[in-house]
Amino acid sequence: MVLPELAARLNCTEYKNWVKAGYCLLLLRGCLQGFVGREMVAFHRGLLASAPGLSPGTTCRSGSRCSPRARQFQPQCQVCAEWKREILKHHTNRNGDVHWGNCRPSRWPVDAWEVAKAFMPRGLADKTGPEDCDAVALLNLINSCDHFMVDRKKVTEVIKCRNDIMHSSEMKVSSTWLRDFQRKIQNFLNEFRGIPEIVEVYSRIEQLLISDWAVHIPEEDHRDGCEYETGVYLSESQVNEIEMEFLKEKLQEMYLQAKEQEVLPEEILNRLEVIKEFLRNNEDLRNGLTEDLQKLDSLHLQHQKLNSKEPGVQTPEGEA
Repeated sequence: MVLPELAARLNCTEYKNWVKAGYCLLLLRGCLQGFVGREMVAFHRGLLASAPGLSPGTTCRSGSRCSPRARQFQPQCQVCAEWKREILKHHTNRNGDVHWGNCRPSRWPVDAWEVAKAFMPRGLADKTGPEDCDAVALLNLINSCDHFMVDRKKVTEVIKCRNDIMHSSEMKVSSTWLRDFQRKIQNFLNEFRGIPEIVEVYSRIEQLLISDWAVHIPEEDHRDGCEYETGVYLSESQVNEIEMEFLKEKLQEMYLQAKEQEVLPEEILNRLEVIKEFLRNNEDLRNGLTEDLQKLDSLHLQHQKLNSKEPGVQTPEGEA
């Protein structure tokens, strides 16, 4: 039996398009993880072979003094300084933002993924491998590391589409936008025609984007779920899982934007209110997102308290 909330959501074409696009990105993430992981091991091996000073036998001699913060990293030992130079040599954005705060430099000689994180967006310090990363993190790695021989315009087009989806306050996209997204994601996947797991996902994404995904009302005596034109079905629980995972990703993105103060607090609050209103009408999704919402609420309250303190006002203890 299809939940009435789910039926109502997926019978809204623009929301259904948003979920389809989100599912494409989840499929993309899945097919890139193994490939990117293997390539970064090969890249790391190449760095070790090309520069003797980077060998696993060399270790950071400065401990916590070689700890980066956000985009800032001033190595305090020769080993970390050489690793930083080598990473920048292969970074396509070497004169721009590099999120050194993702990395533990002392692990660079022995852990390929710690090197990979220098080519990725902020907020990934706790990610220990590609299986922990979302699609945009892997796409940014491919775009920023010159080890990957790809048409970078095709990569950035998919990244921009992902940002459109993630920043859509109403969680809706038009059918015209979805067709454009299909073209861009297929152009990107064509760059990897020799990678079997990526080729397989290409056809799944194509099938997904042309499917109807109509949800049948229970009393009409049809099979529940989302139907492809080819007769393949997604169950109610599968669709719900896709929605939940992508909404979690959206809330996590908002949390990082709020934490790094990349977006005005008022804008974050407005976006949060839109999602809360959406979830008030969709109890089947709300229960699984309580923790993420509380985390965002808590951060917003902290910012409110900080902003409410008037400059120049001192507590009695601070008076001269």
